[in-house]
Amino acid sequence: MDLDIQQLSSISGWERLIEVGIAFGTNLLAALAIFFIGRWIATRIVILMKAALIRARVDKTLVSFLGNVANVGLLILVIIAALGKLGIPTTSVTALIGGAGLAVALSLKDQLSNFAAGTLIILFRPFKVGDFIRVNGFEGTVSEIKMVQTTLHTPDNEEVILPNSVVMSNSIVNRSSNPLCRVQVVVGVDYSCDLKAAKAAVLKAATEHPLCVQTKDRQAVAYITNLGDSAIEITLWAWTNEADLGAFRFGLNEQVVENLRAANINIPFPQRDVHIISQG
Repeated sequence: MDLDIQQLSSISGWERLIEVGIAFGTNLLAALAIFFIGRWIATRIVILMKAALIRARVDKTLVSFLGNVANVGLLILVIIAALGKLGIPTTSVTALIGGAGLAVALSLKDQLSNFAAGTLIILFRPFKVGDFIRVNGFEGTVSEIKMVQTTLHTPDNEEVILPNSVVMSNSIVNRSSNPLCRVQVVVGVDYSCDLKAAKAAVLKAATEHPLCVQTKDRQAVAYITNLGDSAIEITLWAWTNEADLGAFRFGLNEQVVENLRAANINIPFPQRDVHIISQG
């Protein structure tokens, strides 16, 4: 009789174990199905989202980043759903992920600031790759715009890497935003010279230069702008294409000097009269 009771007890224990195993196996298969099907659906959603952003002409860098963020977020939701099917409390898992995310955000707050600034650069486009800009004391051609940094190549062939938060927190001068640039040349002439001839010689340096651009609204002009201690200052303003700015500026300086010399107009240097008073 005792043996029969032990056998029944043993059989009952095996039955419960089998039931638990079947239930766990069923839940495991369901969790795996949720994971793989959910991952496939998440991938399809990300692909459709990227395609929509590309059709909307959003920058490729931002499209890639947003796609990665969406993919990670959807994958986390799928994993939580799969763990919930296995009977694992998802509240604690969610709290753990939230705490880890907060810790990462605090440790990467500077990078997040750079990322936010990079997003603004990509969305509002104060400049683009190939533009010549001046920012935070540096100037050069933009060679690369990333989510956290912007790279410039200076005229001296130096590479300058600026955090995007620095770029967006300073004034940005974009010389390439307009096709034409104005060049200014200031020269001093002698007080005794013929001012009309001097102005004509200075203006001629621009109007006869092959890189000078003259339109209805953009004309080269020369004015007397200052009466200095040793010279009358004439300022020349002329326009050229942005790509020709350097060559035009240097050429103007040389041509102004040559034209004034050809017209026998002196470019004085600073002078000071010294009077000696004898006390004898």
